[in-house]
This record gives sequence, C-alpha cells and structure tokens, in this order.
Amino acid sequence: MADKAAELARLWKVAEAVVAELERQGVAEVLANLGFDPTEMAKAVIKAADGDVVPFTTD
Repeated sequence: MADKAAELARLWKVAEAVVAELERQGVAEVLANLGFDPTEMAKAVIKAADGDVVPFTTD
C-alpha cells in the first residue's frame, strides 16, 4: 500500500509541476478549456525520468 501511495504522491507532484509550467507559459487556461488532462503528461514525464522510452505519436 505504501508503494501505491508513493506512486500517487509522485504523480500528483509532477502533475502540479506540469500545471505550474503551463501557467508560467500562459497557456494553462486555454488548454483547460480544451479539456487537457495534465495527468497523462505527468505519467509520460515520470516514465522518461525512470529511463523508459516514451513514444510520441503524430496523428
């Protein structure tokens, strides 16, 4: 259970950092209006920090 709590805390902290950076760049409100979910970006950041390959797809 402690591992799950630590993972969630890490995800929350990274998501907060993502939102703070988007706010600093002045795009947070626009992205929020478009339905942007920072959780997926935070998960990708964590995977990259852990050394996993993060594929970026272009649709």
